[in-house]
Amino acid sequence: MKYSEIMVRYGELSTKGKNRKSFIMQLAQNVRQALKDFPEIKIHADRDRMHLLLNGADSQLVIPKLAKIFGIQNFSPSIRVEKDVEVLNQAV
Repeated sequence: MKYSEIMVRYGELSTKGKNRKSFIMQLAQNVRQALKDFPEIKIHADRDRMHLLLNGADSQLVIPKLAKIFGIQNFSPSIRVEKDVEVLNQAV
């Protein structure tokens, strides 16, 4: 299956206090460094999760690299679809 995104969840980083933003920024930097061979991937981090937009990168090559990054609790490959039942059914 061809995934378009990977949603990354980070555990205790989201429970930190005033320095939460710096922890999340450091994790995003670590992800960028681990995925430096995939310049097409875009990273969007927020309070509770990070979205990696693959932009054509092979998820089967990206996933093993993500599994080795400290601070990532888990991640889920996903497919972005329009808000339409027919399109959703075709993607599944």
